[in-house]
Amino acid sequence: MADIRLKNYVYRKTKDSSWAEVFQNPCQVTVRNFQTGTVKINRKGTLNPDHPLAGDIQEEELEVPILVYWVHHEEKGDFLLDAGLDASYIMDPHGGLEGWAVDEFKLGEHENIAYYIQYNDIKLEMGFLSHLHADHAAGVRELPRDIPYVVSKGEYDAYQPEVHGDFLEGLEELYEVDFSRATELPPLGPCVDLLGDGSLWAISTPGHTPGHMSFLVNGMDGPILLAMDAAFTHENLERGVAPSDYTWDVEMAQDTLDKVIEFLREYPQVRVGAGHEYLK
Repeated sequence: MADIRLKNYVYRKTKDSSWAEVFQNPCQVTVRNFQTGTVKINRKGTLNPDHPLAGDIQEEELEVPILVYWVHHEEKGDFLLDAGLDASYIMDPHGGLEGWAVDEFKLGEHENIAYYIQYNDIKLEMGFLSHLHADHAAGVRELPRDIPYVVSKGEYDAYQPEVHGDFLEGLEELYEVDFSRATELPPLGPCVDLLGDGSLWAISTPGHTPGHMSFLVNGMDGPILLAMDAAFTHENLERGVAPSDYTWDVEMAQDTLDKVIEFLREYPQVRVGAGHEYLK
Protein backbone atom coordinates (compact mmCIF):
# COMPACT_ATOMS: atom_id res chain seq x y z
CA MET A 1 0.00 0.00 0.00
CA ALA A 2 1.19 3.49 -0.77
CA ASP A 3 2.84 5.30 2.12
CA ILE A 4 0.38 8.16 2.44
CA ARG A 5 -0.03 10.71 5.21
CA LEU A 6 -3.63 10.99 6.30
CA LYS A 7 -4.77 14.53 7.10
CA ASN A 8 -8.07 15.96 8.29
CA TYR A 9 -10.14 17.80 5.72
CA VAL A 10 -10.88 21.09 7.45
CA TYR A 11 -14.44 22.34 7.24
CA ARG A 12 -16.79 24.57 9.20
CA LYS A 13 -20.01 23.16 10.59
CA THR A 14 -22.98 24.53 8.73
CA LYS A 15 -25.45 26.81 10.48
CA ASP A 16 -28.27 25.38 8.38
CA SER A 17 -30.55 23.02 10.26
CA SER A 18 -32.46 21.61 7.30
CA TRP A 19 -32.16 21.04 3.56
CA ALA A 20 -34.99 23.52 3.08
CA GLU A 21 -32.67 26.22 4.43
CA VAL A 22 -29.82 25.04 2.21
CA PHE A 23 -31.98 25.14 -0.91
CA GLN A 24 -33.04 28.73 -0.19
CA ASN A 25 -29.49 29.82 -1.05
CA PRO A 26 -28.41 28.22 -4.35
CA CYS A 27 -24.95 28.99 -5.68
CA GLN A 28 -23.25 29.68 -9.00
CA VAL A 29 -22.13 26.10 -9.44
CA THR A 30 -22.73 23.62 -12.25
CA VAL A 31 -22.18 19.90 -12.67
CA ARG A 32 -21.46 17.83 -15.77
CA ASN A 33 -20.81 14.11 -16.13
CA PHE A 34 -18.16 12.24 -18.11
CA GLN A 35 -18.43 8.57 -19.04
CA THR A 36 -15.13 6.79 -18.47
CA GLY A 37 -15.95 3.40 -19.92
CA THR A 38 -18.44 0.74 -18.87
CA VAL A 39 -18.67 -2.22 -16.52
CA LYS A 40 -20.88 -5.31 -16.65
CA ILE A 41 -22.96 -6.06 -13.59
CA ASN A 42 -25.66 -8.63 -12.87
CA ARG A 43 -29.13 -7.30 -12.13
CA LYS A 44 -29.51 -10.09 -9.56
CA GLY A 45 -27.16 -8.51 -7.07
CA THR A 46 -27.52 -4.99 -8.32
CA LEU A 47 -30.82 -5.46 -6.47
CA ASN A 48 -30.54 -7.54 -3.31
CA PRO A 49 -32.57 -10.66 -4.22
CA ASP A 50 -33.20 -11.42 -0.53
CA HIS A 51 -35.03 -8.17 0.14
CA PRO A 52 -38.83 -8.60 0.54
CA LEU A 53 -39.49 -5.88 -2.04
CA ALA A 54 -37.17 -7.38 -4.63
CA GLY A 55 -39.66 -9.80 -6.11
CA ASP A 56 -38.48 -12.44 -8.56
CA ILE A 57 -35.28 -10.91 -9.90
CA GLN A 58 -33.85 -12.79 -12.86
CA GLU A 59 -30.21 -13.13 -13.83
CA GLU A 60 -29.51 -10.39 -16.38
CA GLU A 61 -26.19 -8.92 -17.45
CA LEU A 62 -26.24 -5.13 -17.59
CA GLU A 63 -23.53 -2.99 -19.17
CA VAL A 64 -23.56 0.31 -17.31
CA PRO A 65 -21.51 3.52 -17.56
CA ILE A 66 -18.66 4.47 -15.24
CA LEU A 67 -19.33 8.10 -14.38
CA VAL A 68 -17.26 11.01 -13.15
CA TYR A 69 -18.66 14.43 -12.30
CA TRP A 70 -17.05 17.79 -13.02
CA VAL A 71 -18.22 20.51 -10.66
CA HIS A 72 -17.47 24.07 -11.77
CA HIS A 73 -17.79 26.84 -9.19
CA GLU A 74 -17.79 30.39 -10.54
CA GLU A 75 -15.47 31.60 -7.78
CA LYS A 76 -13.70 28.55 -6.38
CA GLY A 77 -12.83 26.71 -9.61
CA ASP A 78 -13.06 23.11 -10.78
CA PHE A 79 -13.53 19.94 -8.77
CA LEU A 80 -13.92 16.26 -9.58
CA LEU A 81 -16.30 13.87 -7.91
CA ASP A 82 -14.63 10.47 -8.44
CA ALA A 83 -11.91 9.76 -10.98
CA GLY A 84 -13.21 6.96 -13.19
CA LEU A 85 -10.69 5.05 -15.30
CA ASP A 86 -7.26 5.94 -16.64
CA ALA A 87 -5.94 5.24 -20.14
CA SER A 88 -4.39 1.89 -19.18
CA TYR A 89 -7.86 0.35 -19.53
CA ILE A 90 -8.08 1.20 -23.25
CA MET A 91 -5.72 -1.64 -24.15
CA ASP A 92 -6.19 -3.83 -21.08
CA PRO A 93 -9.59 -4.42 -19.39
CA HIS A 94 -7.72 -5.10 -16.13
CA GLY A 95 -5.83 -1.79 -16.22
CA GLY A 96 -2.44 -3.49 -16.00
CA LEU A 97 -3.33 -5.33 -12.79
CA GLU A 98 -3.17 -9.06 -12.14
CA GLY A 99 -5.01 -11.44 -9.84
CA TRP A 100 -8.27 -13.37 -9.65
CA ALA A 101 -10.16 -10.54 -7.96
CA VAL A 102 -9.09 -7.72 -10.29
CA ASP A 103 -12.05 -5.92 -11.84
CA GLU A 104 -12.55 -5.89 -15.61
CA PHE A 105 -13.80 -2.83 -17.49
CA LYS A 106 -14.27 -1.60 -21.03
CA LEU A 107 -12.80 1.77 -22.02
CA GLY A 108 -12.86 3.40 -25.44
CA GLU A 109 -10.33 5.83 -26.89
CA HIS A 110 -10.77 9.36 -25.52
CA GLU A 111 -12.84 8.10 -22.59
CA ASN A 112 -10.13 8.18 -19.92
CA ILE A 113 -10.44 10.90 -17.32
CA ALA A 114 -7.23 12.75 -18.25
CA TYR A 115 -8.53 13.21 -21.80
CA TYR A 116 -11.69 14.91 -20.53
CA ILE A 117 -9.64 17.14 -18.23
CA GLN A 118 -7.39 18.26 -21.09
CA TYR A 119 -10.15 18.56 -23.71
CA ASN A 120 -12.27 20.78 -21.47
CA ASP A 121 -9.28 22.79 -20.20
CA ILE A 122 -10.18 21.94 -16.63
CA LYS A 123 -7.80 23.28 -13.98
CA LEU A 124 -8.49 20.99 -11.07
CA GLU A 125 -8.49 22.38 -7.55
CA MET A 126 -9.37 19.13 -5.76
CA GLY A 127 -10.71 15.62 -6.22
CA PHE A 128 -13.36 14.08 -3.96
CA LEU A 129 -13.62 10.28 -4.09
CA SER A 130 -16.90 8.67 -3.05
CA HIS A 131 -15.00 5.46 -2.26
CA LEU A 132 -11.92 3.57 -3.37
CA HIS A 133 -13.23 0.87 -5.70
CA ALA A 134 -11.41 0.70 -9.03
CA ASP A 135 -14.16 2.19 -11.19
CA HIS A 136 -14.26 5.26 -8.96
CA ALA A 137 -10.56 5.75 -8.16
CA ALA A 138 -8.35 4.23 -10.89
CA GLY A 139 -8.21 7.50 -12.82
CA VAL A 140 -6.20 9.10 -10.02
CA ARG A 141 -3.16 7.42 -11.60
CA GLU A 142 -3.18 9.93 -14.48
CA LEU A 143 -4.43 13.00 -12.63
CA PRO A 144 -2.31 15.81 -11.14
CA ARG A 145 -0.32 14.98 -8.03
CA ASP A 146 -0.21 18.56 -6.74
CA ILE A 147 -3.87 18.84 -5.72
CA PRO A 148 -5.65 17.42 -2.65
CA TYR A 149 -7.64 14.18 -2.90
CA VAL A 150 -10.35 13.62 -0.32
CA VAL A 151 -12.14 10.53 1.02
CA SER A 152 -14.31 9.82 4.03
CA LYS A 153 -12.51 8.95 7.25
CA GLY A 154 -12.21 5.16 7.51
CA GLU A 155 -12.36 4.49 3.77
CA TYR A 156 -8.59 4.35 3.29
CA ASP A 157 -8.12 2.07 6.30
CA ALA A 158 -10.56 -0.41 4.74
CA TYR A 159 -9.00 -0.10 1.27
CA GLN A 160 -7.45 -3.27 -0.15
CA PRO A 161 -4.98 -2.42 -2.93
CA GLU A 162 -4.15 -6.09 -3.49
CA VAL A 163 -7.73 -6.49 -4.74
CA HIS A 164 -8.54 -3.11 -6.27
CA GLY A 165 -5.08 -1.91 -7.31
CA ASP A 166 -2.96 0.71 -5.62
CA PHE A 167 -4.39 3.64 -7.53
CA LEU A 168 -3.20 6.10 -4.92
CA GLU A 169 0.47 5.21 -5.37
CA GLY A 170 2.51 8.38 -5.72
CA LEU A 171 0.24 10.49 -3.54
CA GLU A 172 1.98 11.86 -0.47
CA GLU A 173 -1.18 12.98 1.31
CA LEU A 174 -4.81 11.98 1.45
CA TYR A 175 -7.42 14.13 3.16
CA GLU A 176 -10.25 12.59 5.18
CA VAL A 177 -13.70 14.01 5.93
CA ASP A 178 -14.55 13.23 9.55
CA PHE A 179 -18.34 12.92 9.65
CA SER A 180 -18.37 12.29 13.41
CA ARG A 181 -18.48 16.03 14.07
CA ALA A 182 -20.62 16.96 11.06
CA THR A 183 -24.05 18.55 11.22
CA GLU A 184 -27.01 16.17 11.04
CA LEU A 185 -29.36 17.23 8.26
CA PRO A 186 -32.42 14.95 8.38
CA PRO A 187 -33.25 12.58 6.93
CA LEU A 188 -29.81 11.93 5.45
CA GLY A 189 -27.71 12.26 8.60
CA PRO A 190 -24.16 13.68 8.82
CA CYS A 191 -23.48 16.17 6.00
CA VAL A 192 -20.51 18.44 5.30
CA ASP A 193 -20.47 21.75 3.44
CA LEU A 194 -17.28 21.01 1.51
CA LEU A 195 -16.56 24.48 0.08
CA GLY A 196 -18.06 26.52 2.91
CA ASP A 197 -20.76 28.31 0.92
CA GLY A 198 -23.48 25.68 0.59
CA SER A 199 -22.65 24.84 -3.02
CA LEU A 200 -21.23 21.32 -2.67
CA TRP A 201 -22.05 18.83 0.06
CA ALA A 202 -20.65 15.47 1.12
CA ILE A 203 -23.11 13.06 2.71
CA SER A 204 -22.12 10.05 4.78
CA THR A 205 -23.72 7.04 3.05
CA PRO A 206 -21.93 3.92 4.39
CA GLY A 207 -22.77 0.37 3.43
CA HIS A 208 -21.40 -0.09 -0.06
CA THR A 209 -18.02 0.52 1.58
CA PRO A 210 -17.29 1.60 5.19
CA GLY A 211 -16.66 5.21 4.23
CA HIS A 212 -18.83 5.68 1.16
CA MET A 213 -19.87 9.28 0.44
CA SER A 214 -22.59 10.73 -1.75
CA PHE A 215 -22.69 14.36 -2.91
CA LEU A 216 -25.18 17.15 -3.41
CA VAL A 217 -24.68 20.11 -5.76
CA ASN A 218 -26.78 23.14 -4.81
CA GLY A 219 -26.84 25.10 -8.07
CA MET A 220 -29.04 27.82 -9.53
CA ASP A 221 -30.89 25.27 -11.70
CA GLY A 222 -31.94 23.28 -8.65
CA PRO A 223 -30.28 20.80 -6.31
CA ILE A 224 -28.78 17.56 -7.65
CA LEU A 225 -28.10 14.53 -5.47
CA LEU A 226 -25.34 12.27 -6.75
CA ALA A 227 -25.95 9.05 -4.87
CA MET A 228 -22.85 7.35 -6.28
CA ASP A 229 -22.93 3.65 -5.34
CA ALA A 230 -25.48 4.07 -2.57
CA ALA A 231 -27.74 3.26 -5.54
CA PHE A 232 -26.16 1.49 -8.52
CA THR A 233 -29.13 2.28 -10.79
CA HIS A 234 -32.40 4.15 -10.55
CA GLU A 235 -34.16 0.81 -10.07
CA ASN A 236 -32.66 0.69 -6.57
CA LEU A 237 -34.46 3.94 -5.80
CA GLU A 238 -37.70 2.97 -7.53
CA ARG A 239 -38.00 -0.44 -5.82
CA GLY A 240 -36.50 0.63 -2.51
CA VAL A 241 -33.98 -2.21 -2.64
CA ALA A 242 -30.25 -1.71 -2.10
CA PRO A 243 -27.54 -3.64 -3.95
CA SER A 244 -25.94 -6.75 -2.50
CA ASP A 245 -23.12 -7.41 -4.97
CA TYR A 246 -19.83 -5.59 -4.33
CA THR A 247 -21.33 -4.40 -1.04
CA TRP A 248 -19.47 -4.39 2.27
CA ASP A 249 -22.55 -4.37 4.57
CA VAL A 250 -25.90 -5.07 2.87
CA GLU A 251 -27.99 -4.16 5.92
CA MET A 252 -26.22 -0.83 6.32
CA ALA A 253 -26.50 -0.18 2.58
CA GLN A 254 -30.27 -0.70 2.83
CA ASP A 255 -30.53 1.70 5.77
CA THR A 256 -28.61 4.30 3.75
CA LEU A 257 -30.84 3.80 0.70
CA ASP A 258 -33.97 4.18 2.87
CA LYS A 259 -32.70 7.57 4.04
CA VAL A 260 -31.96 8.67 0.47
CA ILE A 261 -35.45 7.68 -0.66
CA GLU A 262 -37.03 9.53 2.27
CA PHE A 263 -34.97 12.61 1.39
CA LEU A 264 -36.15 12.50 -2.24
CA ARG A 265 -39.76 12.20 -1.09
CA GLU A 266 -39.40 15.22 1.18
CA TYR A 267 -37.67 17.28 -1.51
CA PRO A 268 -39.16 16.29 -4.87
CA GLN A 269 -37.38 19.19 -6.59
CA VAL A 270 -34.05 17.35 -6.21
CA ARG A 271 -32.78 15.58 -9.32
CA VAL A 272 -30.86 12.39 -8.65
CA GLY A 273 -28.08 10.47 -10.32
CA ALA A 274 -27.38 6.84 -9.48
CA GLY A 275 -23.85 5.48 -9.39
CA HIS A 276 -24.03 3.86 -12.82
CA GLU A 277 -26.88 5.68 -14.54
CA TYR A 278 -27.29 9.21 -15.78
CA LEU A 279 -29.26 11.95 -14.02
CA LYS A 280 -33.03 11.86 -14.00
